[in-house]
Amino acid sequence: MKQPLQTSIWSFADLRLVLPARALSYAGDSVALVALMLRVSDNGGPTAITALLLAFALPIVLMIPFAGKLVDRYDSRVLLVSASLLQAAAGVGLAFADGLPATLALVCVLQFGQAVAGPAWSALIPQIVGEDLVGRATGTGQALTGVAMLAGSGLGGVLVAWQGVRGALLVNAVTFVALAVVARLVRTRRRPVPSAQPERGGLSVGLRALLGDDLLRILVPALWVFILVGEALNVVEVFLITDEIGLGSGGYGGVLAAQGAGAVVGAWYSGRLQSDASRSRAVVAGAALIGLGAVAMGFAPGVIALVMGAVAVGLGSGLLNAATSTLVVTRSAEAVRGRVVAALNGTARACSLLALLLGGLIGALLGPRITFVAAGTAGALVAGTAAVLVVRALRATRGGERSGVPDGVVGGVVGETDSFSKVPCH
Repeated sequence: MKQPLQTSIWSFADLRLVLPARALSYAGDSVALVALMLRVSDNGGPTAITALLLAFALPIVLMIPFAGKLVDRYDSRVLLVSASLLQAAAGVGLAFADGLPATLALVCVLQFGQAVAGPAWSALIPQIVGEDLVGRATGTGQALTGVAMLAGSGLGGVLVAWQGVRGALLVNAVTFVALAVVARLVRTRRRPVPSAQPERGGLSVGLRALLGDDLLRILVPALWVFILVGEALNVVEVFLITDEIGLGSGGYGGVLAAQGAGAVVGAWYSGRLQSDASRSRAVVAGAALIGLGAVAMGFAPGVIALVMGAVAVGLGSGLLNAATSTLVVTRSAEAVRGRVVAALNGTARACSLLALLLGGLIGALLGPRITFVAAGTAGALVAGTAAVLVVRALRATRGGERSGVPDGVVGGVVGETDSFSKVPCH
């Protein structure tokens, strides 16, 4: 169903429920992340922290072949309510868990629910607002999420100090219950109609859709590269800020807050874009900003230059994430959107896992400053290459050439006139 571009996304009652509820849930995730990091660091040190991060990431990767199939075959309300209640139960279990093994196991359960819920929400948004407003809804939703995560990170420390780790984790569990209630109240439902010859494959269908489209085959690998760059830099970022620049824990939090604010602005701006061409340019611009911002942080002689670089990285991340998410949804056929989003989420999380290993290794060899400069330079070069390829693809589109996309997997090429996250719980 098409909607006029001038229509406000807030005129859709279901979206007025979904976006604030998801933002609230992400705030709860930030609270939980602070609590879990504190619990695990007290009990096991760096090795336990690494195990916790692996527990957050591995279920998303392992569920790639299955999560998308579920989303594309079953009623969205049933899936979303069930996944949210599973996550709420896991959240309560985490509040009362004793010991690292129990904590890791329950985090895995939490993430198995997220592996299904994430693609299900993404596939439902076009049903709520129509294809033309997906970009605006995605950008606005990610901007709200960014604000909620910033607030949740600050609130997490306060709650742990006030109510302890258990109280903070119970707050997150309550947000999952709220999300389940919203999923039940949303009137729009995605009810996939089984085809006479259902297509086999979860990961294969999703990846074919991503890599079979003229623009996505350029932009999605670029996203993977920048996840590797960004997540690897996260490993050494604390050392750059505290050791090289000489800021304390408060300064470290302030720099991360500035970066998060930049991401909010980038996501909001991405939601204003109205064509695939403009979104593609936003992805490339975001990638370039991440690379150049990282170089600036590596060379920063003091606080001002450091913060400016961090804001640039955040702004680029917001643009890159929101614009890519919108392109993936709008350029995928409705029947396979669940598998496409699951493939994107899973491969992105796999890149995050690899980045953790690379960041620690490269940081130890080169030191924080050179790591930032080297990674940023490599990212800027990748952005330049992607820019050239995107320009060629857009010219081919305007020239009337068609993408070599398998029938029924992804929509055809759309022309100019057509319409990073450290909290992995939701």
